[in-house]
Amino acid sequence: MSNVSFVYDWTKDGLRLQGVHWQEFRHNTCVLFIHGTSGNMIENYFAHVLAQHLVEKGYGFFYGHTRGYNHMNDIRTKDGNHRTIGARFEIFSECLYDIDLWVSKVRELGYESIILMGHSLGANKAIHYLSEESAPAITGLILASPPDLVGLSKRYDPKRNDMIHEAKMNVNNGEPTKLLSHLHDGWFEISSQTYLERCLEGCEADNLPILENPDTFAVLSTLRIPILAFMGDVNEVNIHTPSEDLALMQGKATACLKFEYMVMEGANHNYEGNEQEMAEMVVNWMKRQFELGV
Repeated sequence: MSNVSFVYDWTKDGLRLQGVHWQEFRHNTCVLFIHGTSGNMIENYFAHVLAQHLVEKGYGFFYGHTRGYNHMNDIRTKDGNHRTIGARFEIFSECLYDIDLWVSKVRELGYESIILMGHSLGANKAIHYLSEESAPAITGLILASPPDLVGLSKRYDPKRNDMIHEAKMNVNNGEPTKLLSHLHDGWFEISSQTYLERCLEGCEADNLPILENPDTFAVLSTLRIPILAFMGDVNEVNIHTPSEDLALMQGKATACLKFEYMVMEGANHNYEGNEQEMAEMVVNWMKRQFELGV
């Protein structure tokens, strides 16, 4: 049985976040997992399956909650109060505090090497972190169902223009936390500033611009570490086909010499029913990249 523990610590801006650690040091490498919109360890079953597979093969796993876990939460602050955040109110740029906390914690736990893994929105956060912070301990990147957030809103959300207008008006009126009149992606309530930081063209989260397809993906093109990107092909976050989107990302990652991508047939956005396949794919990629020295 693997050694699993809960970890609590403070971000540099004074929030207490929680993580879950599956301890295994045979390879001295740990996968640091960053969840997507409103994700959490209890509900992300695929992350639990992945953790078990990694531990069996000698790797550690750390699930790091960001301030955007759950639709809404109340997070303890160092001054003894609470801050209400969650997916509804999180500010994308503040993910740097959250990921930096967990990178430091994983190193503190004793791992020499970190594979940063982001699911959905977590993939955009991982890319953003690597573009902004120096983290030599991070030796690989896994993008699980990586989305073009702005492109998806443009292509699939008929209310997008109305929401952009309303969000800007609320922010200009000093009401950045005011909820928008329409549901984001048709399924959850979102505040004005949060929406703009995810869906406004050129925002910091707009780092996989598949739909616009500029000559250069300014952020992705700077990453040099090995990358694995994958998606399912059922109810996924693709703009074109999953394989076309992933191939485009591969082509735009011009500084990365080891970019692999895979499409999981029959799998959805959370890999329900395909968790074992997903876990085996990740483990096999890690073995190829980091055990054989290829």
